[in-house]
Amino acid sequence: MAKNDEPEPMVRGPPRRGMMIAGAFLLMIGMLGGAYLLSMGDYAPKVTVNPASPNVYVSNSPEDHTISVSADATQNVAPDLLLIDLSVKTDDTTAAQSQSDNAAVVADLMTKLEAQGLTQSDIQTVSYDVEPDYNSTYVCDKTGANCQYQSTVTGYTTTQEFLLSVKQLDKGGQIIDAASAAGVNQTLVNSVSFTLQDSTRAAVEQSLLENASTEAKADAQNIADGLGVSLGNVSSASESSYYPEPVYNGGVLAAEAPEAAVPTQLSSGQVEVSVTVSASFEVH
Repeated sequence: MAKNDEPEPMVRGPPRRGMMIAGAFLLMIGMLGGAYLLSMGDYAPKVTVNPASPNVYVSNSPEDHTISVSADATQNVAPDLLLIDLSVKTDDTTAAQSQSDNAAVVADLMTKLEAQGLTQSDIQTVSYDVEPDYNSTYVCDKTGANCQYQSTVTGYTTTQEFLLSVKQLDKGGQIIDAASAAGVNQTLVNSVSFTLQDSTRAAVEQSLLENASTEAKADAQNIADGLGVSLGNVSSASESSYYPEPVYNGGVLAAEAPEAAVPTQLSSGQVEVSVTVSASFEVH
């Protein structure tokens, strides 16, 4: 073979395995550096809390164990307030005349009530209505079909309702008799009810709440003793009150007060006031 025909030497690049090892080493260094930078940064969400009015609450304590109880307290109290609901009702063929007649009867009523010692602060207007009166007939055509009601206005009724607050209970019958005399069968007594003034009811409820609270705590202590645990602080508490008012409707009053000149008599009885206290106590 001639010299010129000798094969040329082959040039080799860097080994492929060595390149892979170097790349993996660089990737590992990069990951470790990134982890270090992340660990040094503050990436927690920023929460601004106003010390005067905080809106964020964090608790690590476990849920408290509690004992829940309820207790009732009841007292019968003599009422010190009489409520009389009455209405003045007038009818006429025109709305204007019906209203005018109603105003005249109301003026007479107010005069009679003031003569019984009531003031404007004792008299409250509850409602005032003017409504048409209708006469309805059932009409059919000549074939007896297409039947319907046909209504025509025959007049108007004006009704004004009042609520009287009477603190002198012994004058209740006299006030009812005086009010019923206003107009000609145009003043109607709808109902009467015996109740308590706000200050009286508040005082009674305060006393009952104290009694019910004491009983509720005693019940919780008894339960805790039976369970062999210690009673702690109150975790929650609520209360409710109830007192029914005896109501007598106008029909009963009319039966007790016939047309003869016999004064109306009212019996106040007693009002039952009840309260309930519900509370939860921590136990340890």
